[in-house]
Amino acid sequence: MKRLLLIQFLALCIAVSAAASDKPTKIRLTNGEWAPYQSENLPEYGAASELVTKAFEAVGIEVEYGFFPWNRAMILVERGAWDGTFMWVLTPERERLYLPSDPLFTLREVVFFSHDNPIDAQKPEDLNGKIMGALDSSAFGRQFAPFVEDGSIIVARVPNNRQLFQMLARGRVDFVPELETSGYDAVLEHLTEGQRKQISHLESMTYSWSYHLLISRHIDDGPYFIDAFNRGMAIIRANGEFERIIGSYIRPKAID
Repeated sequence: MKRLLLIQFLALCIAVSAAASDKPTKIRLTNGEWAPYQSENLPEYGAASELVTKAFEAVGIEVEYGFFPWNRAMILVERGAWDGTFMWVLTPERERLYLPSDPLFTLREVVFFSHDNPIDAQKPEDLNGKIMGALDSSAFGRQFAPFVEDGSIIVARVPNNRQLFQMLARGRVDFVPELETSGYDAVLEHLTEGQRKQISHLESMTYSWSYHLLISRHIDDGPYFIDAFNRGMAIIRANGEFERIIGSYIRPKAID
């Protein structure tokens, strides 16, 4: 009897070990240009990329990144050609198309404007008749959607923050809804000293967004990757890696 139980126990251990060995040890994620969080030209591909790398590393998964325009980055994952993408806010459409992780962190969206073309608004409809600048595939400015749909607000979309804030500084758009952090980072990096002094934001219109990793619903290991990533994030939050990597990037930089 004891011999039979021992054999059954060993068989169970072998089965568990085999099942574990079948789990993937590598994930392929689409990435893009959104400094300081993501960029092919930044160390560790940006702070958010490093955060994702370390979270997966904590649970034994290697990350391969591919850099694409944001629209293509999402389509490749939606179709299952790549495993996942980040960092995205959740919308009903995205929850339908992708498996979302727990939130990575929360950031504040504000409405940027230039003092060369001042605006004063307390609510979205106060900006009717204006031109809004926005990034391709971005959910920022979702509060303006009803007014965009009826033509009260015109949208000019571009692929990166450099073009976005240069348009704002040159008066080609009237306002830009963007993260306070990455928005001011773009101002510091891409505008002249004189232009920087003209850029500000409305404190009367702010919105909080939580950011997520999105995994394709068309891959078999999707639920496993989500569970592994959430576990990895918990590990690096506990050991201090989270704060080391992203702490300074989730608070806006001062503009002199």
